[in-house]
Amino acid sequence: MMLIPGPVNVPKSVAMKSTIVMNHRSDRFRKVVGELEELMRKHFGASRVSLLTGSGTLAVESMVFSLLKKGENIIVLSYGEFSERLLDSVIKRGTAPKVYRKPFGGSFTLEEFKSILDENKDASAIAFVHNETSTGIAFRDLKGIVGLAKSRGMKVLVDSVSGFAAYEIRVDEWKIDGIATGSQKALASVPGVGFVALSKQGVEELQEDVPNYLNVKLHLRFQDKRETPFTPAVGAFFATLEAARLLEREGIENRWRRHDACARFLRKITSEMNFRLLGNESNFSNTVVAGVPPISPKTLIQELEKRGIEISGGIGELRDKIVRIGILGLVDDRAISRLSYTLADILKTDLSVSPPVECKLPEFLREEVDWSD
Repeated sequence: MMLIPGPVNVPKSVAMKSTIVMNHRSDRFRKVVGELEELMRKHFGASRVSLLTGSGTLAVESMVFSLLKKGENIIVLSYGEFSERLLDSVIKRGTAPKVYRKPFGGSFTLEEFKSILDENKDASAIAFVHNETSTGIAFRDLKGIVGLAKSRGMKVLVDSVSGFAAYEIRVDEWKIDGIATGSQKALASVPGVGFVALSKQGVEELQEDVPNYLNVKLHLRFQDKRETPFTPAVGAFFATLEAARLLEREGIENRWRRHDACARFLRKITSEMNFRLLGNESNFSNTVVAGVPPISPKTLIQELEKRGIEISGGIGELRDKIVRIGILGLVDDRAISRLSYTLADILKTDLSVSPPVECKLPEFLREEVDWSD
């Protein structure tokens, strides 16, 4: 059973679709491109969504290069390993970033965010990671943060690679200029497809002095013809369309609630088992529970692996210091229960509670996922 921050366990129908190989200029594949963007626009609540072949990092770099101008004054908030990757992309774009950092495991409050905006009235854009899988910390009030920045007339760029489909996101309504994600996270598809969702204003902000493979504007021009500018990961596109259809059947708001319910339950259980968790009610992640276990992280990871459960250790500054449990995609009450009882066995503690009903998958999805392996 794989419970890492991505890639994730995928439904059987999604895995089967990933084996398809065909002419990417065929009418059949044009239907895939057209329907995939249509569904992703609905899931994001966005004006447009570019479909990219690559990882979440490729989507983030495409967003950064396509929406920012060289020399532009931009605020970057960093509070984990993936925030630093975002900053690296911003620097390589040739902008003039003003960086605010928190120690890994820290977060920015709304008041701090207001002060940062007040200190940088010359900044025209802000970029940040929505959900830091390196620390299990997130901007839970994304709407409030975006609203403050937009009230100052700023462009807002969000790396939500591990956040999309696990939290409420409404791109057009909240006027998010660009937000990036990948197929292999809470969407629950195979790796290989990246997305940049854009508001109407974000589409108007797209730049042309961008390497072709990162050029969101170029991708959208081809998508107008229901094509991609370059050879895509055909199988991953078919699989991801199936995942987007399954998300449509589950309902995006139901998926938001399921992630929140599973995360709250696992945080409660691990806290009672004497984990020292990163984050609190104001900033915890819906997709990763991270913290210091009561035994060494290495030992816990090894003991779980012996019992057929894979979790992750820390990365960057937190390497060998914490464990990270990924609960994104189609993780449900069955997976959480198996993990919880296995932790209780390893740590010699009692467990007398069960996951909440909101943590369950709808029946049609329960049949698609096997957590016994």
